[in-house]
Amino acid sequence: MMLFLALLAGTLLAFLFVFYILFLVYAGRILQQVQDPMPSRQLLFVSIIVAVHNAEQDIRDCLDHLLNQEYPPDLYEVIMVADRCRDATEQIINTYLPLNPRLKLISIHETKTGFAPKKLAIDTAVAQAGGEIILLTDVDGRPGPRWVKSMASVFQSSTGMVLGYAPYITDKPYHTFIYRLLALEYLSHAAVAAITTIWGYPLTCVGTNLAYRKCVYKELNGFGRYRSYLSGDDDLFLQRVREESKWSIAYAHSRDAQVLNAPPRSFSQFYQQRLRYASKGFIYPFQVTIYLICFYLLNLLLLLSTFSLFWMPKFIFALGIIWIIKIIAESHFIRQAARYLMDTRYVKLLPLVSLLHVPYVVYFGLISQLQQYKWGDLEGKVN
Repeated sequence: MMLFLALLAGTLLAFLFVFYILFLVYAGRILQQVQDPMPSRQLLFVSIIVAVHNAEQDIRDCLDHLLNQEYPPDLYEVIMVADRCRDATEQIINTYLPLNPRLKLISIHETKTGFAPKKLAIDTAVAQAGGEIILLTDVDGRPGPRWVKSMASVFQSSTGMVLGYAPYITDKPYHTFIYRLLALEYLSHAAVAAITTIWGYPLTCVGTNLAYRKCVYKELNGFGRYRSYLSGDDDLFLQRVREESKWSIAYAHSRDAQVLNAPPRSFSQFYQQRLRYASKGFIYPFQVTIYLICFYLLNLLLLLSTFSLFWMPKFIFALGIIWIIKIIAESHFIRQAARYLMDTRYVKLLPLVSLLHVPYVVYFGLISQLQQYKWGDLEGKVN
């Protein structure tokens, strides 16, 4: 029986591994050849929306970046949604209002049954937004001066949603070796988002840099069945746009379209954030869940096979070859993605990240289904 299970596991590992390597090779080649469409010259009215909760430390820097965009002042507005703030966030925003007529403040004081707080904040702001384009970021995001222009220019007549890259800040105080590894890990998420968008089936995105047409949001009735989930104001809505509308989805990869993003500031914040990311595996559409299960099984079998060398050391050469091929293929793909996304920082560390990624995926993939996560003053899933 044990021999049969070992053969079955080995066969499944081989199948998943070959498919995965072929995916990486092909994806890397596509990224080398992809050509961007001509940017739109039409200037669209843009509503920037930021949901904030007790953000007095970040709010000034955020507003300074958002209110100094190289975009016609009469063609964009900034809507700040103060969600149950108990610190000085609202007071600080109020000091900006008299001198910035395109800045608006919405205050939310209570939660709403069946509606996750951040989704409620965004939904409230979208209803009051005057822009044709809704552009989202977070209060700790730091867009450059041409962010609005770059994101808006990607919208063609058939484009309903544009995904953007939000690289981690690694300057002080985030200049340690650990943060460099996290920056590469976050880059890998963006790489998957970019290549799957190019293929016409985007799998993921980040709310720190995301845009969609207001009419798309209204057409889909906002977050729909996902409105009660605490997380997923970005990638779960992406699933709806991809599956339930005829609008195309594009990826904005230029450096001007990037939003620098503050990484987790503590291990606890990192841990809870990764739990939140991984917890949605069984909420996605069926085909996406299948992809995630296959990816998880690949990493689980590879990890178990590595541990099995203690009992079956004769397979060390074959398993060593698998590890080497994996590291080379992943490093090559992420290097191509780094060039495409114009973020080649720390690519020399890719082999180490590839090695650590296996136990990382296995642990968070499992624990996220067993343990509730915390997000601010909320816990678990609101549903």
